[in-house]
Amino acid sequence: MWMRGAYWWAFGAIGTLTPFIAPYYKELGFSGTEIGILVALPATGVAFFAPIWGAIADSRANHRLVLRAALLIPAMLGLLLTQLRDFWPIFLLVATLALLYAPAAPLIDSYGLMISERHKRSYGSLRVWGSLGFTAGVFVVGELMGADVTTLFLLAYSACLLLACLCTLRLPRLSERSAGPLWGGLGAVARNGPLVALLLTTFLISSSASAMYGFLSIHLRELGGSAELVGRAFALNAASELPVVAFGAWFLSRLGSTKLLGLAIVVYIIRFIAYALIPDPEWVLPVQLLHGLSYGAFLMASVTLVHGLAGRQLAATAQGLLTSMSFGFGSISGSLVGGVLLDRIGTVGIFWIAAGVMTLTLGVYVVTVRRFHIEDVRTIGTG
Repeated sequence: MWMRGAYWWAFGAIGTLTPFIAPYYKELGFSGTEIGILVALPATGVAFFAPIWGAIADSRANHRLVLRAALLIPAMLGLLLTQLRDFWPIFLLVATLALLYAPAAPLIDSYGLMISERHKRSYGSLRVWGSLGFTAGVFVVGELMGADVTTLFLLAYSACLLLACLCTLRLPRLSERSAGPLWGGLGAVARNGPLVALLLTTFLISSSASAMYGFLSIHLRELGGSAELVGRAFALNAASELPVVAFGAWFLSRLGSTKLLGLAIVVYIIRFIAYALIPDPEWVLPVQLLHGLSYGAFLMASVTLVHGLAGRQLAATAQGLLTSMSFGFGSISGSLVGGVLLDRIGTVGIFWIAAGVMTLTLGVYVVTVRRFHIEDVRTIGTG
């Protein structure tokens, strides 16, 4: 129950923040470049500090303390953010938040993988509670704000993080081993060729995908959509991933992890093209149904492959690196490039470029699988 609650509230916090933060910055009067920088800051924290926090947690065997700090302190900073209006104070606060929040998601996933293996159940049956929390968070906040983006979403973000922190009080120890060298885990991962190749592929996927997550809200607002529509669109997003995550073991057993990841890339390409072509903001709703077979499939396949290639002893380190490369460096590149392009070619142009980059990524992925003979992992957390 406590693991499900941690997933629900932690990802509920992401749902209350991510869809609304870019249009909030725009309504504060920031330029496209400034928005790109601010949107990239959380990813920067993940990129540089998620692996370090993961290595610290693994080496000290004190994952719970690191996780609780990563939830509690950012909750306080979220409240402070409601009082700021100028770029540089917001930049400094968001940078600090990004540094401290970086290990939260990978550590929660590490707990989910450990508990699923210990109790012989699928990882997806736990992770689906994160999708449910995201769906509820983004829908409720969007409905409450109505037409305009207000600081209500920041208050909801802080509340969700505090509740997630409370849920960690009953979590067990993540690792049974004693403390070890801090950099030992990172070195072992660096020597794992197939794992490194997979991490580079996830970077390319997320570089394009971040253009959608960072600028779709602005695109909908430019088409005349309300904050309420943005909330509904992203709630439908999360809802569509529920069956893919909940029945992740079934998808993995039928397709295998490598084919499932390839399917995710193809569906991402279709989504980008659709976003570029829609003439009315309401048309985004049916397109959002493709989220499950893009992000949901990407999540299940990448987490499963990384866990299988790294092993249990490097669980937090490997998941931290996955988060770093995909939601860190990948999101940084997509956000910064997208922010620069926003004032030059607009959101439609960004989506067309993202579709092209994702098409190239599909070719890179096929070569990577064949070159390193990456084998399928068809189940996780069931034995």
